[in-house]
Amino acid sequence: MLIETRVNNSSYELASYIKILGYDYFLSEDGKFGIKRTTLKSGNKEEIFNFYRKNKPSIYFVKPTTIEALRYSIIYDNVNGIVIDKENSRLFKKSMLNLIRQYNKVVEVCINEISIVYKVINWSDKWIEYPIFSSCASRFNELWSPLSKIALLSSLGAYKEDAIRWIYLSPLVLFGRDP
Repeated sequence: MLIETRVNNSSYELASYIKILGYDYFLSEDGKFGIKRTTLKSGNKEEIFNFYRKNKPSIYFVKPTTIEALRYSIIYDNVNGIVIDKENSRLFKKSMLNLIRQYNKVVEVCINEISIVYKVINWSDKWIEYPIFSSCASRFNELWSPLSKIALLSSLGAYKEDAIRWIYLSPLVLFGRDP
């Protein structure tokens, strides 16, 4: 079961193209097609807790903007994953990475942010067990095929076995399956 973990704007054409690329399922921010996921950009823990309590999203990601929000996102069981990008990568220091390892939290990065992808590859040896590399596509030409993702990760220094595991098996953690 191959899953594209983030599509920003889904449409029928995009959904059919995702199937052509070989994905079985995809997670959609807007929920029109695919499985709905929710990403909250937050700076405090109360906002993270209250949003979950009011909306009860099935798959819940948090993009923290402060160290407090990052710490709470890692510890809070209802948060499925943490989004890292150029804006919040400075928050991921050794203590937070150790906390991610302790709680086995999923960390998602958009595959087109090469510098962050490189950091996550390096961190995966020691701290991040389940990195997820998403296309973050709004249009069909922004989608990455699974083989293209594996090739990119390998060219950035990841072992092929690790790249295959991250693309094919890490998204299964979001559905409660242990790879």
